Amino acid sequence: MDTLTEVQFWNACSILIRNYHAVNRKIFACIIQHVEKVFKNIEQFNHDFNQVNVSEAYNDDIHKFLSDHSNGLVKDDGSEGFVIYLKLLHKKQEASIKAIAIINFRDISCTLRFKCNELDDFKVKFEANELILKSLNHLEAKNDTLRWLEYVFKPKFLKWCKNIEHQTVITQTSTFKSSLNLIDPEKYNQLYKSLKLKYSQEILKLWQIAEESTDPLKFIYEDLAIAAYLMTLWRSDLFNEQICFADLGTGNGLLVFILLKEGFKGSGYDIRKRKLWSLYPNEVAENLYEKALESYNFDLHSDVNFLIGNHSDELSPWISVWAATLRYDVNYFLLPCCAFEFSGAKYQRRNSSKSIYNDFCNYVEDISKRCGFLTYKDRLKIPSTKRVAFLGIQHNYTIEEHATKLTEIKKFVKNEQHLHPNTVAGCEVKLRDLKEPVKNCTQIDKNVINNLVAKIFFLLLNKQLQCCYIVSSVWQEGGYLTLRELADNLEKSDLKNIKSECGGLKTLLRNKREIFELLPENVVKIRKPQIRQKSYVTERTRKKRRCFFNDNHPQGCPLPEADCAFLH
Repeated sequence: MDTLTEVQFWNACSILIRNYHAVNRKIFACIIQHVEKVFKNIEQFNHDFNQVNVSEAYNDDIHKFLSDHSNGLVKDDGSEGFVIYLKLLHKKQEASIKAIAIINFRDISCTLRFKCNELDDFKVKFEANELILKSLNHLEAKNDTLRWLEYVFKPKFLKWCKNIEHQTVITQTSTFKSSLNLIDPEKYNQLYKSLKLKYSQEILKLWQIAEESTDPLKFIYEDLAIAAYLMTLWRSDLFNEQICFADLGTGNGLLVFILLKEGFKGSGYDIRKRKLWSLYPNEVAENLYEKALESYNFDLHSDVNFLIGNHSDELSPWISVWAATLRYDVNYFLLPCCAFEFSGAKYQRRNSSKSIYNDFCNYVEDISKRCGFLTYKDRLKIPSTKRVAFLGIQHNYTIEEHATKLTEIKKFVKNEQHLHPNTVAGCEVKLRDLKEPVKNCTQIDKNVINNLVAKIFFLLLNKQLQCCYIVSSVWQEGGYLTLRELADNLEKSDLKNIKSECGGLKTLLRNKREIFELLPENVVKIRKPQIRQKSYVTERTRKKRRCFFNDNHPQGCPLPEADCAFLH
């Protein structure tokens, strides 16, 4: 690795102090409670852990101070370093853990000590342009600590050393450096843990009754976390009025279920009713509406003052627009996922140097600002890679200017629809259909599918491997073709039939996995039938369909009928 600098070392230390949870998964968050400057004998510093007073002097500026110190930009006042008092929030139900971080300017080191037996004390030191790691634990735990320092902590710390653009805590419209910056993480953590205990098992049972195909753990814990975030936010100083929410594109309605059960007032809207809706209690089910949301023409309860877009897909660019045009006092929360234009078309990147997701996040932030919102951005702690949230809280213009602003907003949206239209003729906005189309090649006429499968099969069968001596007694498996080669050898009319189906040719081959095998690099071959044990194919599913190879292969099926999973 490249030689480290002192600037990089202190940069990483400042990140470590706020983000110890990034190297220890037992910890949910790290909170700075007090920062104390030390002028003498910092090497012998042995302060107790019971500091409860909070000092704001260096809390938010510790990163800048350490960076300026190493660059010689801070006037020497004789101080030897800092002692930073921390509270570590535990992910589980255990109480929080007290800790101290000792920043020593004299030997250029950072020491972390914990008031518990669960976590390991250690020291990180910058010496001769290298990183020195030292365990401070008793001997029996030392080896485990050293392994953790070398293989878990060190790679993360070195990565932080290179993160020279790591910035301070966000507020309005700025870049964030950590998660949950707009709320009290300790209140959030306690609430999230209590919601999990209260609702997770109940919701899981509903999921099983509804026979939902999606992963319950991901959706349950994700929506519990989002609910905890919103509830903590609404109870903070940012809001001083009672919340009445509308969850637009509510999907399974789980977020609405949790918020209503916790005493908040609101409702959920989606173009399609989900199976879970009918299983919720009446007080929840009666607040879930199967309703299309189009342009500016939809009715919400008159007291709605907060819009929610939780992975709202086609509705995402509209959320801040609807919040601005509904009423002057309406705010919003948006957690974007799939990217769409105002017209309902797939989002077209404005900046090709960024991923579609990052570019779309920039776009929805720009929309929010154009709508006149004081726009905040935060990163949630949820089991998803798409976890950047946007909040529009209050406006940067007066209520007297509202009518003029609405004209500007609608003109902007109209222009965006013109620049990025959908493909439906005469339809300005094409959002999701009432009935979700099935796109897995299962809705095409069976004769069309069977003919296409047969063509692909004989293309592969007739493609002999090079230098392969054909023995008539050996069951022939044919050769290999890429998806591109298969497509080039099929008629355009064949491909047209599955062109609009999600995945197209590849999906068709995956659906026929008993006949074809899809290898890496999109290479396709014939799958030779194998004797399957009853643990893989139960008696209930055996012998339901005819054996493709027995009916189509020149040599028939290589398996006796008793060993084949299909009818001969």
